[in-house]
This record gives sequence, structure tokens and C-alpha cells, in this order.
Amino acid sequence: MSGAVKAGLIFGAIGIIAVIGVAFIPLVGPLICGPLAAVIIGAVAGYYGKWVDDAFNWFYSVFTAIPYLLLILAVAAVLQQKGTFTIVLILGLTGWTGTFRLIRGEYLKHKGREYVQAADAIGASNARRMFVHIFPNISHVVLVQLSIYTVAFIKSEVILSFLGFGVPVDVVSWGSMLNEAQNELILGKWWQLAAAGTFMAVLVTAFSLFTDALRDALDPKLK
Repeated sequence: MSGAVKAGLIFGAIGIIAVIGVAFIPLVGPLICGPLAAVIIGAVAGYYGKWVDDAFNWFYSVFTAIPYLLLILAVAAVLQQKGTFTIVLILGLTGWTGTFRLIRGEYLKHKGREYVQAADAIGASNARRMFVHIFPNISHVVLVQLSIYTVAFIKSEVILSFLGFGVPVDVVSWGSMLNEAQNELILGKWWQLAAAGTFMAVLVTAFSLFTDALRDALDPKLK
């Protein structure tokens, strides 16, 4: 394996970690996006129900009506600007639906339980009941979802960079390495493709195993 390939693998991993780290932070703008925002809107929809729940569910249905891969490609084509911030924006705008659905369901299930009714009886506000009493009991769902989205974001970043919608050409990425490796395969140089694919598979597998361990450790139903 050449030094250039080794450097590409290292810097590609650093780039993916940077994208993942920023993608979990809500972006300030016309739409607050990302898994963290999904927790908030899922809590509001599940706790209040009625027309609030209907409004958020309609918004959720619009996003989920489009296949995930087509959605991120469509957003990338609209933005027409390459860079790490663009990838973060794309993943944030498209990566909230699964977390919203699960959090909404958990709040629908917990809001009528005795400990929430007791908090209401002692005068706790709606916000306190939502985030001080209910949220700690469903925090394991949020943590598991974040680790699941880490795997999804890794694959999405590689796909975007491979198709030319991700980072610029002068920035090293595993997706751009896989794209360049197509031409080198004709010359019989297969090691860049094998190295990038192997490292990506190892990282995704590691996070998948971590997700399973986290679910087993935090889910009270499994204890």
C-alpha cells in the first residue's frame, strides 16, 4: 500500500468524524435540523397530541414519502455547493425522521403513566414533565438512535463524495478515493479501492456492534 493511499485513509477518516460530530448539532436557520431537533419536535408532538401531533406528522410524512438516498441527492443538487458544511446541512435536513417517529411514540406511551400524573399533581409545568420526568426514562432510545445515525451518516457521506456531491476534489474523502479508484482499476491498481472499502466496512461494523451493546446496556426491557 503506497504512502498516498495510507494518507488518504487517515484523512478520510478524520473528515468523516468531523462531519459526524457537527451533524448532531442543530443548525440555526429557517429549519432547525438533525437528530437533536428531532428529539424536541418528537417530544412536543407526542406530549401535546391533537392538532400539534397532526401538523408534525404531516411534515414527517412529506419527508418519508421520498426514498432517503433520493432525498439526500435532491438536496445536494439544490444546494450545488461542495464542502463539509454542505454535507452537514444535507444530513441534518434528511436525518431526523427516524428519531422523531421513535421519540413521538415513546412520549405517547409515557405521558399517561402514574409518575407523569404525579408530577402534574404537584404543579410541574409541561416543559418540566416533558424533559425532566419523561425524557430520562427514554434517553436510552435517543442514545441508540444517535449511534445508528452515525453509521447512516458515514455511508451517506461516502455516497455523496463518490457521486461528486460531497467534499471538493482537493479534500480527501473515502468516497472520493473510491471514485478515483474506478479509473485505476483499468490499470490493475486495485489496492486503493480495497483499502478504502475495507476501512469503511470496519468502521461501520464497529459502530454497529457498539449500537447493539449500547441497546443491551441501556434498554430497561432487556435487564
